Amino acid sequence: MYTCCKDGLFRDFCRPSQTDRPPSRHPLQCARQYNNETRHAFGLWKRLALGLGRIRPEPVFLAGLSTAVLFLPWGLRSADGGKILSDFTIQLFNAFGEELLFRGVIFALLLSLPAWRAIVLNGLLFGAMHLIHGFMGTDWKTACWQMLVTSIAGMMFTAVRYRSGSLWLCVVLHMALNLCMMYSKVQDAAGSTQFLVERAANVIELALAAWVVFGARRAAAAPAAA
Repeated sequence: MYTCCKDGLFRDFCRPSQTDRPPSRHPLQCARQYNNETRHAFGLWKRLALGLGRIRPEPVFLAGLSTAVLFLPWGLRSADGGKILSDFTIQLFNAFGEELLFRGVIFALLLSLPAWRAIVLNGLLFGAMHLIHGFMGTDWKTACWQMLVTSIAGMMFTAVRYRSGSLWLCVVLHMALNLCMMYSKVQDAAGSTQFLVERAANVIELALAAWVVFGARRAAAAPAAA
């Protein structure tokens, strides 16, 4: 048998027939498919607002940073370099993951709605996600309060995403706010100082979200009025 195969007597039998081979594709067809896939990838990248060309200090983004700055006058907690680097890395990945999901994927889907509705609904969904703390041992009253507070913050993040067209600005704002709240010494302040500072931040967040929402509603109503 080995000799026969070596001599080629069974070579045609062992070789796959022409009908068994996948049909060859014309180079032009391959080029068209590659072009379509490339355009789809770039389109998805654009819809998720991951392009670096849109990173610029929009007024709504700069105003949003004031919510983080509110926590600084009381000073910052000291920590060694390793802990700071660890917290920075954790908050970077946390902010990027949440922003990619909510201000990236979900907001891109919600843009089939009027912009102002997409902003409000995106914030509410972001807040609803934090109800998970109620299933992780936190009492439900606290979990519902966290949902309300994070819904307001989520609307501000979404407003920044809508006005700037950049997901990266949302990541920076989200991470800056989390880090300032973590390291601020306002928690050690007397009385209700921490509560008042946090509520002041919520008022700014809500005001910025409302400003963008009403602007989006006016923009949507303008063509109809014309």
